[in-house]
Amino acid sequence: MRKLLFDLVATQPNASGKRHGGGKYGEIIFFRMIERGFQFDCLYNSRIWLNPDVEDAAKQHRCKMHDVAKSSIETIVKKDCYEAIYSCLPSKEILKINYCKVICTLHGLRKLETPEDNYFWKYPSDFKSKVKWIINKYAKIIWRKKLLKDYRLFLESDCSLITVSEHSMAAIKSYFPNFKKDIKVYFSPNTSSATIAPKDSTTSKYFLMVSGNRCDKNNLRAILAFDRLVSAGYMKDVKAVVTGCKKGMFDNKVKNHSSFEFLGYVDEEKLEKLYANAFCFVYPSLNEGFGYPPLEAMRYGVPVIASPFSSISEVLEGGAMYFNPFQEEEIMSRMLLISNPERHEQYSKAGFEKYQMIKQRQDRDLDAMIDYICI
Repeated sequence: MRKLLFDLVATQPNASGKRHGGGKYGEIIFFRMIERGFQFDCLYNSRIWLNPDVEDAAKQHRCKMHDVAKSSIETIVKKDCYEAIYSCLPSKEILKINYCKVICTLHGLRKLETPEDNYFWKYPSDFKSKVKWIINKYAKIIWRKKLLKDYRLFLESDCSLITVSEHSMAAIKSYFPNFKKDIKVYFSPNTSSATIAPKDSTTSKYFLMVSGNRCDKNNLRAILAFDRLVSAGYMKDVKAVVTGCKKGMFDNKVKNHSSFEFLGYVDEEKLEKLYANAFCFVYPSLNEGFGYPPLEAMRYGVPVIASPFSSISEVLEGGAMYFNPFQEEEIMSRMLLISNPERHEQYSKAGFEKYQMIKQRQDRDLDAMIDYICI
């Protein structure tokens, strides 16, 4: 077994938020390595919040904690003679290391792959995000060169590369055809809560959408599609519940306000209950390296209608019904189709069976990835 340094800084808050997807991915690997008895030490930043459960587990497992706020990673690695370092979201400093084995996860090429979408302007965004979008739209060559440079730093480093889906692996080779190094593909680990939320028979029917404030998740088109169906006399006694966007965010976009429940970001317990009791989960995302949310719904036998873009159709396969995420009418048609009781039952069963199959692969891949990192 290698003398390993685990990058917990990658699990701490970043520009994506306090509890971001990459960080959760890293935490799952961290806890499973401890569960399997592997010994390793950790990097963290004392100036940033660290999940107390992670901190407690590290102490109990006697992991030596190195504070990057007090010493450079290079100094830490050389002083304690580490043979390898693993990061789920590596910093530039880690990517430049060439005096020990570096193993990193690249989740995907979202910034390069995500289609330009003028609906961006219909979402609230800060000044910096607006400037970036304008540059991306009207100075494509400059913006693309910057993105390619950023990814090349990753791909031209000496790190051993892991990615989370066959799609992401193929995307890397497509955008960077000169990249010839081996890429290990391990499905993202299962993120389902250990607690199963109870079904509530008194809950009214609702279509569920998550991350409503993010343009790349594309929920506004699904919101408008549902709104049009309500206006046409369909979807009686059915609502749309949208998390991640505050009340009033889309008030000027929809006509049937009483048919919507807009929630801000909800805690994991509340989100689990929303998944468990949804009539249908709608996932119109424009890009995913893997895509957790549909699986969280399928776990409860909730039918899923989704975009087929990037990794989504690879992971879900026949467990979901697909639509063109740029076409409101097609989203409307899938909402109507899934409302048919027989088809609803068909995709409820297919989705649950697909979830079970994916979870088995996720569990196998998690242990195989840890063996690759540690041994």
